Amino acid sequence: MPQIDYTQRVYDYLRTLGDPGDEVLSRIKPWLKSSYGMTEREAVQVRKLAMEALTTRGLVERVNIRGPYVRILG
Repeated sequence: MPQIDYTQRVYDYLRTLGDPGDEVLSRIKPWLKSSYGMTEREAVQVRKLAMEALTTRGLVERVNIRGPYVRILG
């Protein structure tokens, strides 16, 4: 897998699901696999890194750490 920063791509995907303040049902891993042809392992790693970066930047937060819902903050 090439070294691409998928953080902005993940955020753009989440914004297609809702606007700031919305809680959205995100299926980031399946989206990464279908959109970019990633393996399961690659999609998990990319999702983890992107969500950590987006959370640190204050753009999203997980509603429940284990759940699929994300709140878009910015």
